[in-house]
Amino acid sequence: MKFSLVLAALLCFTTWMSMVDATQGPVSNCCLRWSNTRIPVKLIVDYTIQSEGACPIKAVILQTHRGKRLCSDPNSDWGKKAMLKVDEEKKKKALQEMGQNEDGSTSDITPAVSTPSKKKTRRKGGRRQRNKSKRGRNRQRKCV
Repeated sequence: MKFSLVLAALLCFTTWMSMVDATQGPVSNCCLRWSNTRIPVKLIVDYTIQSEGACPIKAVILQTHRGKRLCSDPNSDWGKKAMLKVDEEKKKKALQEMGQNEDGSTSDITPAVSTPSKKKTRRKGGRRQRNKSKRGRNRQRKCV
């Protein structure tokens, strides 16, 4: 009797703890509010869309090249611009990895071969003489 009572209490406690975790969710991964901070779009390298079901608000989690996270309204102009920039960068990178241009065609340009240039012959005497300025020449004339 005592064993079944302890087992029932343990089962209830376990069920209650799982319900609390499911309703509260992983708070550290959810945006609780949108940020008003606007950083240069070129610093953003990735984004994730946060749905409203698991978290309290719908948001876009933008990640910078330094690993910082920024929560933005997915319907704002700035948020859309940031997502578009990341999508374009990912598309460009994927095309480069496949060896294609932006228009989808492969490059048929052959690399140019350079020929070694002929060495310029140096004059005897080594160093090249510098032209003297007018002022320097005038001083020399006065001294003589």
